[in-house]
Amino acid sequence: MLASDLTLTTSFESTGPTGHIMQHSSMLMIHDQRSRAPGQNYVGNGQDKTYGPRFATIRQCDLKQNITVDLDHQVYSVYSLPKGLSRAEYEASVAKAKAQFAETLTIMREVVDTGETKLIFGRVAHHYKIHSRREPSAGANAEAREEFTDGWYIEIPEYQQLRGCNPFAEFEGPKTQSVDLTSSGSQPINYRAILKSTGPAMTGSYPADTVTTTHAWVKQTDGSIHEYTDTRKQTITALSTELLDPALFDAPPGYARVSEVKINPTIPGRTGR
Repeated sequence: MLASDLTLTTSFESTGPTGHIMQHSSMLMIHDQRSRAPGQNYVGNGQDKTYGPRFATIRQCDLKQNITVDLDHQVYSVYSLPKGLSRAEYEASVAKAKAQFAETLTIMREVVDTGETKLIFGRVAHHYKIHSRREPSAGANAEAREEFTDGWYIEIPEYQQLRGCNPFAEFEGPKTQSVDLTSSGSQPINYRAILKSTGPAMTGSYPADTVTTTHAWVKQTDGSIHEYTDTRKQTITALSTELLDPALFDAPPGYARVSEVKINPTIPGRTGR
């Protein structure tokens, strides 16, 4: 277990099929087995945005719980994390999935190491090109998709401090960067995923300066196939290993504990979240 602290700021940019560009950024702080991420949700666009309260999500992997803090109303709530599976329970769940679903979704990932390296915030970055595609069997409720990733990746070993928050950490081994092609939209999942990977193991596992282009083929109600392209860019804009105040990773003193913290904005003229 590492004992170093980390503050990481990442920017995201997405360009959809219509050319519309969306941008946002995120910050993550890690201290020992705990993390903290600030946020603020909103609805609307342009000048018509309605914001919810400023909040922070604190993950206490050593205590197996999450804390959501409403910074504007000075309240917080505590949620227990899912209990980890035993080896026997994990193997039983895998066997059940194989027996339950005859349909399959094969996810293939091909990695090419270009051999290029450079320093990003003092860490060695490796240039990888990744081709991922998913191929559903005839009766699976999933679309065929293909994704090409070209970018730079660095190691962030500090993430290993948070393995206690992942109930599957014992069975997954060290995390490596991979594209997410498993979403099936609103359709019920009636398949089991089969993962196949070729190429070298990625020395750098976190996207530090990565551009991803996705080509997706979606079947329409009339049976036709619609192809669209979107581009996503993910870049680390700041990385610091300076020591952090341990108090940031616990419930703030003086805040009231409540059963639920509501972080979504209330839309004018409506009730509820």
